[in-house]
Amino acid sequence: MMACSNGNDDNENDKSVIPPQGFTVTIMSYNIYGARATDPSNTADLNALAAVINQQSPDFVLLQEVDVYTNRTGKDVHQAKDLAQLTHMNWHFTKAIDRDGGAYGDAVLSKYEIIEKKNYHMSVAPTLTGENRSVCMIKVKVKDIDLYVASTHLDHLASEDSRIFQAEQLKDIVKGIDGRLVVGGDFNATPESKTISIVKQFLNTGYKSEKLYTWSVDNPNKMIDYVMYKPLDGFIQRNYMVVKNTKASDHMPVISVLEFK
Repeated sequence: MMACSNGNDDNENDKSVIPPQGFTVTIMSYNIYGARATDPSNTADLNALAAVINQQSPDFVLLQEVDVYTNRTGKDVHQAKDLAQLTHMNWHFTKAIDRDGGAYGDAVLSKYEIIEKKNYHMSVAPTLTGENRSVCMIKVKVKDIDLYVASTHLDHLASEDSRIFQAEQLKDIVKGIDGRLVVGGDFNATPESKTISIVKQFLNTGYKSEKLYTWSVDNPNKMIDYVMYKPLDGFIQRNYMVVKNTKASDHMPVISVLEFK
């Protein structure tokens, strides 16, 4: 059985609680590890991931480490599209890099009709090797209000230089969006890091505890996955939690419930 945590172990439930104060949207951010966590042969197990998503039934799912037609998880497997079918949602995928005969990047699933799709690319620091990254963004209408929703995944190397470099690039991307925006993903950075301090300059954090550990599933000891938003007066944060006891990935998903002001 899965449980959610909002930083208070005495308040765990089988499903996130959405307060009735106003119209809300529920956003899940989930690094899916290429759907490889449950099978030693690396065969994609999308059913396990879909079960986690469907149990929570979010309005949007921000996916990272998404394989598309790769040798390692299936040349006939488009993980974003296939997960969308299993969860009855719409989808958009953005390639960050070529990977093992296919593509690798980020995706967004949406219960709402997608009316615009955007793709952004972020490079690594000039002095370092590493992986280029992406921002996958969609635009939807929620109660006749424009809402942008984006998924991203910052560099994973031990040096923070590329994450800082990409945080500055993300800042430029966000500046170009006029309206309500939710951004989530695997930032590979803990709350006290310089990377997150930069991100906090242009996005509002929803968490109230810095111990909402999202990695790893086997030994949760790092908070590196987030859901953030702008502008501050566009939303009220109603809930923020981590879905515990999931084995479909090496990360645990984050859920944010935002009420429209």
